[in-house]
This record gives sequence, C-alpha cells and structure tokens, in this order.
Amino acid sequence: MLINMDNAIKVRESAEFKGYASDPIALYKKAQDAKLSVSAYLESLDPTPTDPETGLRACPLDAFERQLAAAGIVLTGANQIKVSELAASDNVYLMPELVLREIQAGMAMSPRYDSRDCIAMSVPTKAATYHPLYIPDLNLDAGEPRNTKSLGRRAAKGKGGAFPVSSIYTREKDIVVQDYGRSIEASYSVIRDYPWEEFAYFLRLIGAQISVDELMDIYDLGINGDGTVGSATDTFGGVAGTLAFSDLIANVTSYNAPFHMDRILAPQGAVEDILSMSQFSDPLAFQGKVFQATGEFVDPMGAKIKQVDATPGATPTATVIVTLSSKHAVREVVSQPLSIEADKIINRKMEQCVVSIEKAYSIICDGALKRIVYT
Repeated sequence: MLINMDNAIKVRESAEFKGYASDPIALYKKAQDAKLSVSAYLESLDPTPTDPETGLRACPLDAFERQLAAAGIVLTGANQIKVSELAASDNVYLMPELVLREIQAGMAMSPRYDSRDCIAMSVPTKAATYHPLYIPDLNLDAGEPRNTKSLGRRAAKGKGGAFPVSSIYTREKDIVVQDYGRSIEASYSVIRDYPWEEFAYFLRLIGAQISVDELMDIYDLGINGDGTVGSATDTFGGVAGTLAFSDLIANVTSYNAPFHMDRILAPQGAVEDILSMSQFSDPLAFQGKVFQATGEFVDPMGAKIKQVDATPGATPTATVIVTLSSKHAVREVVSQPLSIEADKIINRKMEQCVVSIEKAYSIICDGALKRIVYT
C-alpha cells in the first residue's frame, strides 16, 4: 500500500517543528497546552485518513509513525537506529513518545495478563478521589423472586399503569486514585550503543508488569471491594478444598440479567484446578483451542481466564476465584493517562525517569462480580 507522506513531510518541515530540533521539550508543552497527548496533537496536524464506509483507519501508519518515516527512522531490522543516534539527532523530540509507545505495547503483550478487556468503561477525573454513580438492585426488589421488576414493562396493562423506577445514586464514599508506574533505571552510557529494538524489548517488559499490577487490582475488587462496595458474593456451595465443574456452573447461573459471566480471574493454583477438569481436557469441546497443544487457556463457559499473582488479604489466595461481567462490572477512573518524564528522556537522564499512570478501579453494578472461595 502506497502511503501519502505529503502532509507528514509538510508538518515536519514547518517552522514549528524545525524549532523542536533546538527545543525538543516544546512539542510536549504544546500538546499539554492543547490538553492532548503528543500522538493526538500530531493527528490534529496530520489526520490519519479513514474509510468513509467503515470508519476504519485507511492507512497502516498513524500520524506519529508517519513522522518517524518522514525522519527516516528505522526501528527494526538490519538498518535500525541505535539509541544514541536517536538521542543525539534533531529528531530527539520524537523519543519520549516512542518510549511511551513501547511501554504501551508491552501492556498488551499477553492476553493472559491484559486487564483492558475486563474494563466496562473509562472515565476521566481531575481530582484525587472520585464519587461513583450506581443503580442498586438493577432489576430486583428486595425479597422478591428474580426478574419481578421489569425495566420496561408497566406495572399494569394500559396507559394508566406506572413504569418501574430505576433510581441512580452516588456511592456513600469516594474511591481513591492510585499511582501505577515504574522508574526506569538505565544509565544512558550503558544503553546508548544498543540498537533500538533491544532497548525497546525491555521497555515493553516494564509495560507488561504495569498490566499485571492493574489486573491484580481488579482481582482485588472482588475480594475486598473498592472502599464503597464490599467483597463480591461467594457462590461456592461445594466440598471445601475441591473445585468441581458444578461450582463453575453455579457461579455462571448466579448472574442475573443483564449480567453474564465472561471473565475468570484466578491465581495459579485455581487455574490449574480449572484446566485439570475433565470437562476442559476434551479436545473436541473447544473446537481446536486445545491447551495441551497450544498452551492457550480454554474458555470455560465462554469466559476468558486471566491469571493473577497472589494478592495479600485473600487467604489462601490459591483457592479464591473472581469472576465478572466485563461490560458491567469494572469502572476505570483515570486522573492522569500513561505519561513519561519527557524532559529526562531528552536530557538522557534515563536512570531518573518515571513512567506512570494515575487511576482507580471501582465496581459499577452490584452483582456484576462474584467469587468462588473453595477453601
């Protein structure tokens, strides 16, 4: 596919961008003043074309990648740039955003530990705390059978009947925004002569660990709650110390409409117990997705398994499983998107550089998370 680079080259050769050669940090200040990320700011100057029928991106490179191409920067292969070559060039203003992108790529390295598909919504906030909304008992009245309170049906036939009421409230307590991140401790004198791809690999590892930490906090929501909502309901009713197929079925069927269990968060011991079940060892049951052959987890009852590390406070963690409805359970509140100290990258003070994100997780709907505690 031929890529039209005309506008990207025009942006690169503008007076504004030529000034970044002598004042690289100015790009980041410019984007910050516009309340945009550097990538979003570049898109505003050189929009990536989209297919008018599908709305999908019609170019394999986005605006930032087109700037790399316009500068002749090669990141892989025999002709890839070295860290020192990028850091000492007139294109150093692209380096902090490139480092950030490598870390973001690492956060998506493994579906097994990726937390993003467990999040129903992401909302911004400027404060250090957040007061979440919720609807209690979405379609249930206390003490009444399931689904007696329809969200759409009038209480009586005819136009005189009243519609049921769904009241939206705020939680009684605020949730506190947490800091996630890593300090990059790598002396520039150590990394400078290495090709970009080798340095980028370790940046992606940093991103992968951030994702692991985030997934553990979502797991912890089901065990300890979010400070406004307590721990999730334990659906286990089987034999203590043993996880049976029937226990998974009981958990799935315990979800009331419109919730549907489609994610399983479990530590290593519980994952082993699930994968060892005879029902999940049959190669014909999963249409070719066979753990024995591929190493990929099966999807019990259509739910993706996410493996978490042991979390303090859950005793013993090996026998505590958290399940959730991914479209209804978890709210991500972001105070500061993933960011990096651009000035330290540019000034080659990598050993003091911090990449961080400020966010919190909270429970959106009661009943959209469950637990299986088979201790």
